[in-house]
Parts: sequence; C-alpha cells; structure tokens
Amino acid sequence: MAMHTLVIGRSSDADIVVADSSVARQHAELVLTDDGRYHLTDCGGDSGTWRAVARRHGEEVWERTRQSFVAPGQPLRLGQYRATVEELLAMRPQDVRGTQPAGAGGGTGEPGLRGPVERDPRTGEIVRRRI
Repeated sequence: MAMHTLVIGRSSDADIVVADSSVARQHAELVLTDDGRYHLTDCGGDSGTWRAVARRHGEEVWERTRQSFVAPGQPLRLGQYRATVEELLAMRPQDVRGTQPAGAGGGTGEPGLRGPVERDPRTGEIVRRRI
C-alpha cells in the first residue's frame, strides 16, 4: 500500500470537500501512511485545526495542532466544523486505497504550506527541507 495524501477543505478541488465557511479552501491534509496510521497537517489557515485530547467534566478538551497522528475515531475540528477521520473519509467519493489523488504532491510544494518542506516517507509527517 502506498502513502496517500488527501487535501481537506472548502474548495471543490479538495479531495474531501467540507462546505463550511469556517473551513479554509485548503484547510488540512490527511496522510494515510504505509503502516495504516493517519497523520493530520494544518495548512496554516486562520481558524486552525484542533483535536480532542481528553474529556473533562463531560466536555472535550481541544488542542490546536500543526501536525500530529490522529486515531480514526478521534474528534477533530477544522475551524468550527467537527468530524472524525472516519467521517471525513466517508465524505470522499472514491476509494482512498486506489491511486494517489490528483493534485496530491506527496512531496514538496503542498498547497497552503509556507517555505520549503518535504514529507518523511515513513511517517507522512511534513518536515522542513534543508536548503
């Protein structure tokens, strides 16, 4: 199985389209790694990408994330839009295990990212490229 990068956002060009005004056109990227894990990367939008990290007094505790591994059922927030990885993947029209989505760079030049970056081929994590 090859690593797949899915763009999540409000744009009709995104792999997973979220029609919510608090979600940026290219809000985040979800990488399905070779070992079956999910790596979420915020693309630098104003409203942020958040993940629930605990429950206190019956309410979720949210942590803003730039990039982190997430579990399939972990609650996420893109701007004000709430969903789990499973729910986001269910919104994708085609099978994510097929060929790499159109527009997914899988390397440098990912949309919405600033400065030179590259992806760790083992984990899918975005790291700064050494110049």
